[in-house]
Amino acid sequence: MDALSDVLGHVRLKQASWACFLAASPWGIAFAEDKARVRFLYVARGDCWLSLDGEPAVALSTGTLAMLPHGHGFAVLDQPRRTPIRFDELAYNTHHIKCGGGTDSDANLIYGAFAIEDSLEVPLFASLPPLIRIDEALPSFSQNLEFISRELDSARPGAHVVLTRMADVILVQMLRAYIESLPEGTEGLFGALRDKHMAAALGLLHQRPELPWTVALLADEVGLSRSAFAARFAELVGEPPLAYLTRLRMQRASLLLRAGATLAKASKFAGYASEASFSYAFRQWAGIAPGEYRKRARHAASES
Repeated sequence: MDALSDVLGHVRLKQASWACFLAASPWGIAFAEDKARVRFLYVARGDCWLSLDGEPAVALSTGTLAMLPHGHGFAVLDQPRRTPIRFDELAYNTHHIKCGGGTDSDANLIYGAFAIEDSLEVPLFASLPPLIRIDEALPSFSQNLEFISRELDSARPGAHVVLTRMADVILVQMLRAYIESLPEGTEGLFGALRDKHMAAALGLLHQRPELPWTVALLADEVGLSRSAFAARFAELVGEPPLAYLTRLRMQRASLLLRAGATLAKASKFAGYASEASFSYAFRQWAGIAPGEYRKRARHAASES
């Protein structure tokens, strides 16, 4: 697999929500802050303005994609100074929502909001800016959104599952487009995926985190000297290679523990030779012992 697939392979979305807006001027919609969700807005037709948390509005036009990975509040408007109505004040009973005071729609917008299933994977998105704007989305992205629009109308059996799965596809497409738009040397995890050496190293770590990786071994695998690799990794990713590996191992082990796995299985999966060494490392990372972590997670799941 490629590095992006490796990095995102364990990210799953839940509670995907969708809406298609048919807007007729004058119109404006305000979306409240929602830190638990990654959100996007795609302009299928027309022109509009997007204002993020009171910042100056930016113009969007047909084919523009705006992604808001950190859940900031924002407003989308037909004019920069328009006073919007709150999204939760709109009256609608379908996923296709008409808004505005006019009779003929002059903008068609597709909105999506996704919660990440495992909150421990959120750090993957920490290096993303609050607003990502992509002016020319790929044709396949538009085709997938058209499919989603039809699925929203169909009310066919299994539609909820289809739309949740499509949320995974849309997220990967958005992140891929973002990575491809980055200049070489951009810092952060997604910037590192633009660097062939760092992308190769990240792919190795995500494919087999349980292996006894060392900085020297990773450097040799990607064709760099030990010192050059260590410096480059820390510069782009934001932490040393083995610190990143430890966090990755603990995240993966926590998934197993929440599913009820034994300490032996979790420690083996995380690449530790003994349960004692794994327990020590996990306590350093999570602040509690793995057994207690598993107990609390299962108790929380039983009450949800």
